[in-house]
Amino acid sequence: MTREFRDASSMTRRGFVTGAAAVGACVVATSAQAAETTPAAKKAVKEMSDTADTSDSTAALNDASVAQHAWSFEIAPEPIEERMIADVVSADVVVVGAGTSGLITAVSAAEAGLDVVVVTASAAPVARGGSNNAINCKAMEQAGVDPIKPFQIQKEIFYAGNQVDERKWYQHFNHSEEAMNWVIDLMEGAGYKVKVEQGTPSEDDYLYHESCSIGWEYGDDMVPDPDIPQGTGMMQPLLVRELARHLTEDLGCKVFYKTKGEQLVRETDAGKPGRVTAVICSREDGTYARYEASKAVVLATGDFSANRDMMYRYAPSYAPYISDDIYDGETNYDVSFQYGGLYKGEGHQMGLWVGAAWQKVFPNCVMGGFYGPGPRNLYSNFLGLLVNRDGERFMNEDCLSPCAGMNNFGQPGKTVFAIWDTAYARQETVSGSWNNDSMHAGDAEEVAREVVASWDKAVAGGTMVKANTLEELIDELGLPKETLATVDRYNDLAKAGCDDDFHKPSEHLHPIEEGPFYGQSSGGMLVFLTVLGGLNTDAHMRVCDADDRPIPGLYNVGTMVGDMFATNYTFMTEGANYGANCITFGYLTGKYIAENE
Repeated sequence: MTREFRDASSMTRRGFVTGAAAVGACVVATSAQAAETTPAAKKAVKEMSDTADTSDSTAALNDASVAQHAWSFEIAPEPIEERMIADVVSADVVVVGAGTSGLITAVSAAEAGLDVVVVTASAAPVARGGSNNAINCKAMEQAGVDPIKPFQIQKEIFYAGNQVDERKWYQHFNHSEEAMNWVIDLMEGAGYKVKVEQGTPSEDDYLYHESCSIGWEYGDDMVPDPDIPQGTGMMQPLLVRELARHLTEDLGCKVFYKTKGEQLVRETDAGKPGRVTAVICSREDGTYARYEASKAVVLATGDFSANRDMMYRYAPSYAPYISDDIYDGETNYDVSFQYGGLYKGEGHQMGLWVGAAWQKVFPNCVMGGFYGPGPRNLYSNFLGLLVNRDGERFMNEDCLSPCAGMNNFGQPGKTVFAIWDTAYARQETVSGSWNNDSMHAGDAEEVAREVVASWDKAVAGGTMVKANTLEELIDELGLPKETLATVDRYNDLAKAGCDDDFHKPSEHLHPIEEGPFYGQSSGGMLVFLTVLGGLNTDAHMRVCDADDRPIPGLYNVGTMVGDMFATNYTFMTEGANYGANCITFGYLTGKYIAENE
């Protein structure tokens, strides 16, 4: 018996459960990681070798035509039968997902006079992090912070290789002030405070200049929730809770929790695909309900980073770094801030099943990634000496850490090392983490002592190493003895005040001479937050087919929005995902649906 690859078009929907799983498992081998890397593909190879001639199985997996076949997640399951649907709920707009983007869209549409229903698999509104970008807003004006210049957006587009949809970036640039002021009015009206979170200090014409973002804080008489991490960049739960309260209590709309979207309903018109008119959801009691939308269904279901096949298909470089526990485990729809993978892309799949195309950018952009070692200031890179495992310097260290991480990932063994001395605590500003609430303040010498104490704590915890001599440090790091010559060369350049090798600005050139000496390896430093993008999306957040034609009645917002980011998420436009994809686009989408559907 031999196994065959079959076109998705030749498969019946009923064949999804029995046949498509095997086909999809084999097709996983088309990822950049190849069959040897992908767990599902390994299984497929073994199954084929057990049941087929070796030459046949090898030919099947190596044949370029494999790339044209559907993956299992692309093939629609059997439609949920009408007899299984216990309830029908009707509204003008149905939003799937109760995160920032879904709730912003719902509130915007409701304030425009539409009846809105939100369905969500979570038990409560969901958010993580808390940095929200705006080009300008009343909070920035009050704090004396200048508006962000167009150059910042131009840099993002250029960094993305000009692959992204510029219309979306300039939609944000042109409308974020209106959208953010609307949100600020809501939050301040509910008694919360608004704070401007500054990025890593630099001039705004600096290549890696990081802009500011907006965050939320409790009002004076509010009792903090112990379940919400304190810090401006971590308090997005305050926003989503207020959005949900405003939507239900003030605007009279409904949110159905523990209600998971399973399938979209797309009608036919004269035998051709027509409008998306509903979403069928499973409920906590095991029954199904159909939520009908006379104007639009809006998908706001988050990312697909916990789906092994989707990651190997759309973000193959990062796919191996998500743990099997995440891939194979149950989804926690109420998860707050965590690293290492979130959701399984159910919303993306529902869109694909009704004819949506995938975004044009490949691979999908990730947020987080391979940050470099060594002490940093917020999102900046370590500004001392970086070497690879061969003890060679390989870059201009003056960079943003997420951008430098792309370079680090390309080094031998995907591992790099930071080397610095005690004097670094006085020479460069160092923060405790990526959040500016952790910035050290006060007398310079006292701050330097605090910084060195934090390094010593890291040494005790095993994440840094310390030695009295450079020779001992290099040995502790497991680097070759030739590394000492690299340090000597770096010291010569620093004393001369001119980096003839990589042209790092002289203000960041410091000899490594004052012991004790410190070092750190990047090994294991994958800081993976989410994977961005997905369905083919136009500038009005309408989901489109392969011909870039909008699918009537179907929109998506938030992390799902296609072709907004490429390469990796830079953090230069701090809070761009929340600020643009969720707030600006959600606000505009609610209004657009009210005016055009």
